[in-house]
Amino acid sequence: MRNLLLPEIQALLKEKRLDVLKEFCEESHPADVADALEGLDPEDISQILSLVSAERAAEIFGHIQDHQQVKFADAVDAKTVAGLVQEMDPDDSADLLRELDESDAAEILRHVRKGDREDVKLIGSYPEDTAGAIMTTEFASLREDMTVDEALESLRREAPDKETIYTIYVVDSGGRLTGVVSLKDLILAAPTKRVSDIAERDVISMSADADQADVAKKMQDYDFLAMPIVDRSRKLLGIVTFDDVMDVMRDEATEDMYYLASLNTDERVFTNPLKSVRLRAPWLLVNLGTAILAAFTVSLFESTIAKYVGLAVMMPIVAGMGGNAGAQSLTVIVRGLALGEVSIHGAWRALMKEIGVGFLNGAINGAVMGMIAGVWFKNFWLGLIMFASMIINLVIAGLFGALVPLVLRTLRLDPALGSSIFVTTATDVGGFFVFLGLSTLLIGHLV
Repeated sequence: MRNLLLPEIQALLKEKRLDVLKEFCEESHPADVADALEGLDPEDISQILSLVSAERAAEIFGHIQDHQQVKFADAVDAKTVAGLVQEMDPDDSADLLRELDESDAAEILRHVRKGDREDVKLIGSYPEDTAGAIMTTEFASLREDMTVDEALESLRREAPDKETIYTIYVVDSGGRLTGVVSLKDLILAAPTKRVSDIAERDVISMSADADQADVAKKMQDYDFLAMPIVDRSRKLLGIVTFDDVMDVMRDEATEDMYYLASLNTDERVFTNPLKSVRLRAPWLLVNLGTAILAAFTVSLFESTIAKYVGLAVMMPIVAGMGGNAGAQSLTVIVRGLALGEVSIHGAWRALMKEIGVGFLNGAINGAVMGMIAGVWFKNFWLGLIMFASMIINLVIAGLFGALVPLVLRTLRLDPALGSSIFVTTATDVGGFFVFLGLSTLLIGHLV
């Protein structure tokens, strides 16, 4: 069946042609159905989801955008939400409940099956940016004392409810992780062999308290489809799967993008305008403060500018080029920190590299702009001042573009957090001060 558009779904609801909607939900991919339902009211979404099995409804609901899920949970009764929560992946359920009011989340959990409720509570007990918060408890595991034949029979029974069975984790009688075995190795092994005999003992795992970004990087480094998550006694708690890691990488990239633009990560395209104002205003006020600082720097040289109007024409170029160069350095360093390419111990090399790049780019651009300024205003000294100012300000750009995120990382803060404001302030104030300061010293050659 072809995918339906929102107006078609609304018309089918109005005409009560629920059989067509049921067919659409059952035959189309859950992600396509979720996209089609996005613009509907929560009550309409609830009516459509009630047409299919609880498992199918949870699959579709899991693909609906997070903010829409929250809107749905706020609008419909707790029992309806609980029916979806207990069929969803535990990590997705925990993410949804984390976004709701405590009382609402507690009421929903009250209606969830005990086993599912405990899984969701376990995942929800970990801080939001940790591995424990994104792991799933639906993993395949085998006792090390099982025979291969017993292991395969166990997998046949449990496989339908597990996230993945390509990699199976081996545990002892206390549930502690002792090894890992692939489905291929199990199939090829002799039926009477013990699981412990074919298991790989050198297992790479991570703590439930580990940072999500570190888990994502390690999975990328080792090409893992899943990462086992353990507690301090190495008891296997869950696994982080590749799709969860993709979500983490997307969220980390979004967060860095927002922070570089001094935006709050809670804002989206269709966020309430008043909320957007409230989220953006604080950083804009900080930016206003730094702009005033740059304006104050210019005011210190008011008499110099009054003597030679060409300075007012040229100084925005110095500051603007510094800002652009600073943004380049900042982007490279923030990305390097995010990917683990730059460590705090090796930071000096990155710092010196950016300063060197700033010097060379300053010399290139300064030479070009110096010749343009000299010809434009028929003054060799103005061209010389532009040349020197451009070099110094692009060195400042490289220095602060690298230094600010490195300092923030040392302070255990996100290296992208407000970095652009601090770097722009440095290049604006530094550029104006250097350009106008040199002009003041050489004013006799300009007028």
